[in-house]
Formats: sequence, structure tokens, C-alpha cells
Amino acid sequence: MYKVSFVIYIFLMNKQQYGFSRYLPVNSSALRWEIYCKGAGYAQIPPGADYPLVPEEHPKNYAERVKTGRVLREFQVVYVTSGTGWFEDSINGRRDIGAGDMCILFPGVKHAYSPYKETGWQEYWVEFAGAHADRLRENGLFGPANPIHHIGINRAIIADYEQIVQFCRQQTPGFQVLLGVMVLQLLAHLHVSEISSKTSHEDSELVQTARSIMQLHLEDGIEVKHIAKELGVSYTRLLKIFRQYTGLTPYQYYLQLRVYRAQELLQQTEFSVKEVAATMNFENQYYFSRIFKKKTGMRPTEWKAGPVERQAPVSAITI
Repeated sequence: MYKVSFVIYIFLMNKQQYGFSRYLPVNSSALRWEIYCKGAGYAQIPPGADYPLVPEEHPKNYAERVKTGRVLREFQVVYVTSGTGWFEDSINGRRDIGAGDMCILFPGVKHAYSPYKETGWQEYWVEFAGAHADRLRENGLFGPANPIHHIGINRAIIADYEQIVQFCRQQTPGFQVLLGVMVLQLLAHLHVSEISSKTSHEDSELVQTARSIMQLHLEDGIEVKHIAKELGVSYTRLLKIFRQYTGLTPYQYYLQLRVYRAQELLQQTEFSVKEVAATMNFENQYYFSRIFKKKTGMRPTEWKAGPVERQAPVSAITI
């Protein structure tokens, strides 16, 4: 598996300073956490200025080819919070970008970008790598077919970057580990922002009401089509909105809630597996056991027995 790294540029900064850049050595402790920061900073590019403003602060290959086309081993993400510019890559072509646009650059994909001279722009950036970063791409959370994300001005992401820059400035003991955590938090905020941007307030309330109905009918085995009817929407609409909001179908989500409830009942010694299956209105004990193991990795009897304490035999104990 090849190693990848992300560089994330986000544009918002103190106007009294033009910027800050810091590239970091990576220690063995950070490597073991499987996600580590390789650098971070920010820059304000005023109208009429060249880009990058201070090329000497960056690796030569980064600075010289950013406007003419380059292929990097790292990931980069560009987030514009003021000003305008352009971005292009070999897969999607060229397009304008502006405030609230975040562009992810992928290793092996030729790309170029720059602010327009008339407007300039502002940026924060962070670079990171590691096996965990590799898995994010492999799991399809980010892909070169969709490099531009319209997330608007996100205060949570801005706060993440301010803290990342602070860690890079201070470099207190253990800061590399903390930087890795902050990078993950920033990417999580990006992911959540995308989900939220696709869900209206009306849709959000619909999902919350559906969840409440499910909670009221955990032991009834209510069908999803009846939930949709109670909400006054089609099953297809409920399915689409619920999956978009939670990542699960209504049926999958409801079934997981019922299994959670069954786990609680099994921990009460007075209930047998058969009684829990009947209480939760599963078709029969065998169907219940199959679903339970599929969702938890354990049979109901194993869950009910609780964790087994492993003790060494007395003869093996040395004093």
C-alpha cells in the first residue's frame, strides 16, 4: 500500500500578518498513530500580488509549479473563504472557485490553481500522511472525480486550523500526536458539513420524527411503510432522506435500535433468550439469534453470559 498525505489549504487569517508556514519532521511516535501532520500554515494574498506570496517558505516544486501544473505525492485541499480564483486538474478541467469552496488535490493527478490578481484570496493549510489517511481515500470518503466541495464558511473548520497552526508554532511535547487528532477532526467536520448542506431543516425534522416513532415501537416491530404513512410521506422519500442523513436505511436503523434494546434485556437475568425474542416481537428465537449475531458478532447466549474472566491456573502462578 502506497503512502499518501493530505495538504489542506483554508483561507482565513489575521489581516495584520501576510501568513505563516511551517514544515515539520515526523517522529516515530507520530508514525505509530498512523496519521501525522507534515506541515501547516496560512497566507493572505492581496489583490495584485504574486502567488505564492513568499515562495521561499515552501518546497521548490510546490511553489514553482502551482500555477503551471504539478503532480504531487501528497493530497492538498484548498478552501477559499474570501476572494476568487481558479482551479484545474487533468480529470475535471478548469473552473472558477470562490469563498466557501474547498478543493481536494490528489496524488498522481496533475493540477494547478491560483487566486485572480484582481481579488487575491486568503488561506490556511495543513499537510498530513499515514496509513489512516490512505484508508480514507480507499474507503471512498474522498475521490478525484469530485475535487471541489462547496461547504461555505465553516467556523468549526476554521477553529480546527487555528489550533493546528498554534500547535505548529509552539511544538510542545507530544504535539505531533495532537496534530494527527486535529487533522482527523477537521476532516470529520468537512464530512459532516457536506451531509448538513444536503439536508434541509424540513428533512432533518422528518428524520428526527421518524427516529422518535421507532423508539416508541421498539418492541412492536412496526413496518417502515407505516412510519412513512404516519409522517405523511412516501416510502421512497423517507428512504432517500433517512439514508442521506444517517447513512442507513430506515429498516437498518430501526433493526439496530431493536438489537440495542435486546442487549439491555439480555443483561437482566430474569429474561431468557426465548423470552427476549418474544418481547421484541421477532419471528422466532432462531431468527432473533441470527440477526443478533449479525449485528453484534455474538450469539444472544454469549452476550447474556457476559465477559469471561481469564485466570491463570494456580500451578502457573509464581511468587
